[in-house]
Amino acid sequence: MERELPRSKSRLPSLLLALLGLGPELLFGQARAQPRQVNGVLGGSVLLSPALPPNKTVKEIEWSFSGGTGATIQVAEFGPGGFDRPDPKDRFGKRLEMYNETALRIRDLQRGDSGVFGARIKMQPALVDDQSFNLSVYESVPSPRTRSQLLASTVEWCNLTLQCQGAGKGAVNVTWKRDSLTWGSPGELGTDRHQLSPDGTTLRVALPPTAANVTYACTVSNPADHKVALFDLQALCQGGGGQSAFSKSGYIVLTLILVAVSLGGAFWCWRMNSGKAADPAATPTVPAEESPAEPQYSDIVCRSPPEGNDQGPSPPEAPQEPSETQKAEPQKEEAAAPKSPPGGGEQGQRPPEDTAEEVT
Repeated sequence: MERELPRSKSRLPSLLLALLGLGPELLFGQARAQPRQVNGVLGGSVLLSPALPPNKTVKEIEWSFSGGTGATIQVAEFGPGGFDRPDPKDRFGKRLEMYNETALRIRDLQRGDSGVFGARIKMQPALVDDQSFNLSVYESVPSPRTRSQLLASTVEWCNLTLQCQGAGKGAVNVTWKRDSLTWGSPGELGTDRHQLSPDGTTLRVALPPTAANVTYACTVSNPADHKVALFDLQALCQGGGGQSAFSKSGYIVLTLILVAVSLGGAFWCWRMNSGKAADPAATPTVPAEESPAEPQYSDIVCRSPPEGNDQGPSPPEAPQEPSETQKAEPQKEEAAAPKSPPGGGEQGQRPPEDTAEEVT
């Protein structure tokens, strides 16, 4: 027993230090409350409304902001004089409003607005209450991309696949709902008629046609926003699946492939035809016709008359139109022949060939 007393006395200082480490709030019965979570959409607005005790009159509220990396700044003050902005040129500018006597409204939310907003509430007669709000700004969730594919449809069963994906950049959560049943993970499915993919974006359904008159809802959400897409199973089972962005793109790709094949066939036919036209063996050669007015023929016609006994009657030739050289030749001969006396008759018209014979 004597040995246990020193041990118990040694524990007293450690207990006192533990109580002091809990903070002055616990010692005086005032525990600091955790910040209230507030989520906002980028470009939207949020309302920060403090919770006030009943039957208390508010004298003044001081609003502060801390972004986590910088110092805490005072952004607004609600008092007897109304709404006051200590520094109108801060990051919030004209985006802060006094919604009512105690609530602060922030418009046109930006990414940098995420942080802790503090409200120091001064009430009658001399009560002070500190409350805080943790604001998180998220991107808006776009409409999900959906796809439905009918795998088999018989008299007894309708087997199809439903797909729902988020189209935004940020992380989203995908959940499925039918009537009062909600699925967000594969382990939540209770029957073999539903199979959910590990990422939760694809749901495979197998139902009899009599039970296909239901609607499945796909919800894509983040902490601040959500979008819902609906699937009518009866219309899908009877119509063979629904249209979606994936099916439209498939039709576009198929059309482009058909156009490319058509253009390739037309180009191939054109190449074959052009090759046959360029082949010399396939093209018959036509002999060129001689021109009636070639220079060689003109030289033979214009040759001087023969001498000696080579003169003889020449066969009659086809009448031709004399060329310019032939027209000029008779004029030279007339100028060189001697003039016959008048009345000479046929002797005066003797051709120059006879005169040449007499001289020899």
